[in-house]
Amino acid sequence: MQAEAENGELTTDFLCVSTASLPADIPATVQLSGPDDTTLTVWLHPNDPLLPGLPWACDARKVGEALFLDSQLTGSLPEGVPVLATVSYRPLRRAVLTADLAGQRRYLKVLRAGQAAQLAARHQMLRAAAIPAPSLIDVPAPDVLAMHPAAGTPLAEQLMRDGAESLSPKTLVELLRRLPAEAMQLPERPAWSARVRDYAKGATAVLPGEATRISELAERVHSLVSSSPAGPKVPSHGDFYEGNLLVSGGNVSGLLDVDALGPGYLVDDLACFIGHLAVLPALDSRYQHVPAALNRFLAVFDDEVNPAALRGRAAGVALTLVAGAKHRATTADPTSWRADALKRLSIAETLANEALTLES
Repeated sequence: MQAEAENGELTTDFLCVSTASLPADIPATVQLSGPDDTTLTVWLHPNDPLLPGLPWACDARKVGEALFLDSQLTGSLPEGVPVLATVSYRPLRRAVLTADLAGQRRYLKVLRAGQAAQLAARHQMLRAAAIPAPSLIDVPAPDVLAMHPAAGTPLAEQLMRDGAESLSPKTLVELLRRLPAEAMQLPERPAWSARVRDYAKGATAVLPGEATRISELAERVHSLVSSSPAGPKVPSHGDFYEGNLLVSGGNVSGLLDVDALGPGYLVDDLACFIGHLAVLPALDSRYQHVPAALNRFLAVFDDEVNPAALRGRAAGVALTLVAGAKHRATTADPTSWRADALKRLSIAETLANEALTLES
C-alpha cells in the first residue's frame, strides 16, 4: 500500500498476511477472521512476528553504524548510509539482505529466535578448521547474523566462462573431507534426495500434465537411494553446489550457506553438486561448457563414491529443482519457464537411467 510521508512524498508499505498459527498477543500484529473462520495474522513489514531482528536489519542507519564503522582508521562512518536490498524473504522463517556503502558489501541473515547463535557456531567451527566460511561481524540485534563477503569468484561464473577448467574436482572432494569432526555432533538433516517424493509433488504442481512421468521418476530415485550404498556417515555440508562456492586460483576461497552442516554422506554432497551442475544449461544457454565439465567431475567423483548412488541421488536433486523453474517467469515472458522445467525433468530422468544401468 502507498502512504504519504512527513515530507509529502509517497512511500510504499507492505502488509503481510499469514494463516500460520500464531499467538494473539504478539506486538505489532493484528488478527482477523478470514474465510471458513481461518485466523489471519497481519503485520506491516518489517515487523515480522517471528523475526525480531528484521526491523533492525531494515534500518539503514543502524546497519551502517554496526557494519561499516572503521575503528582502526577514523572511528567514523563512511559518508552516507548503506543501500539495503532484500535478497530473499520467507515470512516467519528468514530473510537475507545486503548492505552496500562506499564500495563495500555486507550480508545479513535474519533468523528465528535462537537460530542465529546456532549458525554462528557453525561458522566459527568451520573457520577454526581452516574452512573458508565467511567471517562474522558482531551486531547489537537479536537473531541477526552479519558477515563479510567471502573472497573469490562465484563458481557459477567460472562454469559459464570455461567450465571451471582451473578447478580440479579433487579440490572439492578434499574440501569436504576436511570438514571438522565436531560437525558430527550437530543435528542431522535429511538429504535432498531422501525427500524426493515431497519434491515430486512440487514438480507435479507446476507440470500437472507430467504427473505420471514425475511420479515414476520419484519412485525410481527412491528405490535407488534405498538400494545403492551410501558409504560411511561423515561431516557434511548439506547444500553443496556451485551457488555456495567461491573460487580463486584453483582453490575454494568461500563456502557459503552452512546452515545444514552436520552428519551426512559424502555421496549426498557430491550428488548435490552434480544435480545442480547438470541443470545449469537448462537455466542459461551460455553454460555451453557445462556438459564437458559434468563428465570431468563425474569421472573423479566416481572414484570416491558408488557411481550408481551418485547418479541416483543427483537425479533426486535435479527433480527438486523442477518446480523452481516457474520462479523465472516474468511479465514479459510468462511461459518460457515451462521449457526450462521440462529440461530439468529430462535431465533428472537421464541421471536416474544412468544410475539404473550402472546398478544392473
